[in-house]
Amino acid sequence: MQIAPDIQRVAENLSWGQHKKECPECQGTRSKNTKDKPLSISVDSKGVQYHCHHCDTEGGWIHDNRLPSMEPMPKTKPPIKLHDKIKNISAYNYLKKRHIADEIIEAHAITGTWRFNGKTVPAVGFPYRTGDTINAVKWRSADDEKQFSQENVCEDFFNLDSYVKGNDILICEGEVDALAWMSCELPENLTVMSIPNGAPAKVKDGSFDPKHDKKFSYIWKAKQQLESANRIILNTDDDTAGHALQKEIIRRVTSPNVWTLTLDGFKDASEALSECGTGYLEGCLEYAEMLPTVGLHDASVYEDAIQNLYENGEMKGASTGIPSLDTLMQVPLGMLTVVTGVPSSGKSDLIDQVCLNLAKEKGWKTVYCSFEKPPELHIAQLSQKIIDKPFFTGPTDRMSEGERDHAVNWINDHFIFMDHRREGPNTIDKILEVASAAVMRMGCRCLVIDPYNYLELDQTNRETDNISSMLTKVQQWAKSHEAHVFFIAHPTKIHQDRRSNNKVVVTGHDIAGSFAWFAKADIGLTVWRHPTDEEPPEAHVWKVRWNWIGKHGHTSLHFDKVTTRWEDMSPEVDDFDWNI
Repeated sequence: MQIAPDIQRVAENLSWGQHKKECPECQGTRSKNTKDKPLSISVDSKGVQYHCHHCDTEGGWIHDNRLPSMEPMPKTKPPIKLHDKIKNISAYNYLKKRHIADEIIEAHAITGTWRFNGKTVPAVGFPYRTGDTINAVKWRSADDEKQFSQENVCEDFFNLDSYVKGNDILICEGEVDALAWMSCELPENLTVMSIPNGAPAKVKDGSFDPKHDKKFSYIWKAKQQLESANRIILNTDDDTAGHALQKEIIRRVTSPNVWTLTLDGFKDASEALSECGTGYLEGCLEYAEMLPTVGLHDASVYEDAIQNLYENGEMKGASTGIPSLDTLMQVPLGMLTVVTGVPSSGKSDLIDQVCLNLAKEKGWKTVYCSFEKPPELHIAQLSQKIIDKPFFTGPTDRMSEGERDHAVNWINDHFIFMDHRREGPNTIDKILEVASAAVMRMGCRCLVIDPYNYLELDQTNRETDNISSMLTKVQQWAKSHEAHVFFIAHPTKIHQDRRSNNKVVVTGHDIAGSFAWFAKADIGLTVWRHPTDEEPPEAHVWKVRWNWIGKHGHTSLHFDKVTTRWEDMSPEVDDFDWNI
């Protein structure tokens, strides 16, 4: 294969794996999407391969004297030796002024110096440990400038290594806040932790941009500890980002025993300790409150929600990515869409398109429970929609290997699959349990269950009772995880009065087993396709619980049989760059 010298220079210092980079061959010639990274570079034991998804430059080489230094690179640096750190009195005084106890400084902090922006200054280091090994150190300048740096990568909760199974866990937002809590007389069964990277700064409507989902990987890494904790007590900062952080942790943590505590106007534990002392923090801990889950609550519980409604009006759902369908329905978090249609109408495929559009426009991630699609075939179908070329040999040019890899990498970042050939879950309780893990791991905001008739139900109860109970569980899961559920169910009843010119448009009333399919759906959607494709396919919305998320009606859609893309009948040109 040919070698582009400029691309070779880009690849010389890359570690083994997949990489996205700016393309030196075409970057300077572009007038749109000038900041994207269309160049895919794959580095492994055999060599280097590259392909630009904008200018189609491609090539590669095997490992030889052109890359003499190409070796697998470790993901992290060697463990850090604590005895190499020199104590600094200014850094020590920085913590003492915040009333951090001497024994806590000695056990959990490094008072030394660190280099920020080319200048070495007194700094406090917070070691992230595994046993006696220090894996990483989070550094903070010992002044008011709040400069931060890391030695290795801090990937876990700070002080996670101190956790004892069955303890309560108190989670705060910064390492100094954690040290403030540790300086108090705390119960022996309480472990204090801090998140490693602070709250993401970008907050909209009280939530984080889903593009920040990877920043919460420390929650998944602590899954075992969080699930075994007696209580999880949250004490994030009292500001917009801190409130959004608390909301996101609650959404991801599967434990029902989540508590919160407030510091009566103080921004964080460090500030409260400095102003009021340890007794004040200890008192606040005693008055921690369990999150309400069931029962009756007064209006104060809904104060934030009421304020948001007053300031921003009715809630809005996300766009389906198909403008004509948007006029009929949105995709709101915390709700359930029941999807039906006669066999081979394309209901599963349309939902795939909507989930791809949500990933593209909003960064939402989806967990699939698809009983009828092996994951590899499902990924191939999704790839066609992304690349706009067939995966297999067909009537038009199929996607290249580079385009295939690009699509698979993009899917890997936005979708996760339950594989039912490998003992995947087949009861609603197990499906929701796995889906909860997907929320914790990836921050998934969509769950697709496809189709209903593969689920195992309790044979001791009537089917209508089983379905009603199942849909109640699904709705509760959607609300508690702030996710949207697409539940696909085949119809088994087709009434004569629903026939018009041989067109059969089924609704929730036609799904066998229970009227609950209609009653408990927040949105009801039917996909209709003519058996011979003589007419364009249609989307029919037959149930909308709230008028702000849609209305009854139908719209014609365009379905590309080659690429399986769903669009409006006259779609605008899509110049979205899937590299973003």
